[in-house]
Amino acid sequence: MEFGAVLIPTSEYKERVECCRDFLKHSGLKAVLCYSDHRFAMGQGVEVGQHMRYYAGFRFPPEEIHEAQVLLPYTRGVDIVVIPAAGDPALVMSRADEDLVKRQTWIRDVRSGQRRQKEAGLAKGLAAMVREVLHDRRILNGKIGVAGVGVTWELYEALVKALPKSTFVSCSEAVDRLRMVKTENELKVMRKAAEIAEVGVEALLAAGKEGVAEYEVHQAAEKAMFEAGGDNPWTTIVSGPRAQLFSAFTRPDFTQRRLKSGDWLRADIGSEYLGYHSDVQPDTIIGQPRREQISLLETEIKILHAMIEATRPGVSERDIVQAAVTASGGKLRMWYIGHGYGVGMDPPFLTDRSLHKLREDEVILKPNMVICYEPALHIPGVGTSALEDEILVTENGCEVITNRVRDAEQFCSKWKSLGA
Repeated sequence: MEFGAVLIPTSEYKERVECCRDFLKHSGLKAVLCYSDHRFAMGQGVEVGQHMRYYAGFRFPPEEIHEAQVLLPYTRGVDIVVIPAAGDPALVMSRADEDLVKRQTWIRDVRSGQRRQKEAGLAKGLAAMVREVLHDRRILNGKIGVAGVGVTWELYEALVKALPKSTFVSCSEAVDRLRMVKTENELKVMRKAAEIAEVGVEALLAAGKEGVAEYEVHQAAEKAMFEAGGDNPWTTIVSGPRAQLFSAFTRPDFTQRRLKSGDWLRADIGSEYLGYHSDVQPDTIIGQPRREQISLLETEIKILHAMIEATRPGVSERDIVQAAVTASGGKLRMWYIGHGYGVGMDPPFLTDRSLHKLREDEVILKPNMVICYEPALHIPGVGTSALEDEILVTENGCEVITNRVRDAEQFCSKWKSLGA
């Protein structure tokens, strides 16, 4: 059963499974349990269940999500995509909508454990179904990989008891790495998601005036993204004293505080489209900026340019982080300055640790990787700047597919020409 314009065909989902099987063979694993993890839940719940999105499928444009009984990938339950080294994959679910989900995924073996969960509990019910799937594929022992952040101790213990002849090993980052290189179909969807985020930024900057409340800026940005075709847009906004903090991910996401002249306004913005996400951070100063604020923003721009100029196939995550550190002159606030993106967050995760990895553990950039660069600079009494752009690695270098650096450059140029 097809819904609307399906931009990711079934053949592509099958290729993803085959790619995972190659990983299993090289790793000596009999199967991998791709857990529908809950590592992030921004806004209305985006970035939940990356493995479900990537392997089980997400086949609905926003207008049909709103009109149809769509569950994938919004099950919000505990779900596992079981990928064996040989044999068909299976989807093990914690909820009872088995027949409905079967019509919404290309995977034919869909099992729900609602009855068993009532009898034995959630973890034991899921583990029993996983055991049946593996036994049906004659996998009775050997190493089984578990991929997914947030697997509970109860589920792990239940799996060990249900499959006593098997050994379980963590392979979360290794399986995440299988998503790093995007197909042309994925890039089309991601470009659209990035366009939607840009519309949100334009609305945010237009609404961000002296006297306007943070929540009003938030409403303007999300309204614009919804109207641009986004699904599950999200916006984190901080201003004034809270913008002095290193992280924009403070709570609450936005408040009744009204913007004042000289405030640093920081935001983290993204939207979902066909299961893929965008992620950008605009930085601006309300009203009349101070000279030291412009200087801080210019240093941030310099760092991002250095990272962009270093980006090309064959370089490593260490090279990108080192370029940022060098350009900052020692001012860069680490721990986290970037990440890959797609159906959720992917490697490489650009952190302090990138500078100390062994060469064989580093991520080497390849064409069609999409990475979000978000270095942060913090100067007490001045503010924190953390512009974020999405970067597509190309055959000969890279392409910046969002406009945060460009807009920041125009902002600085405007105020410097006015004598700021």
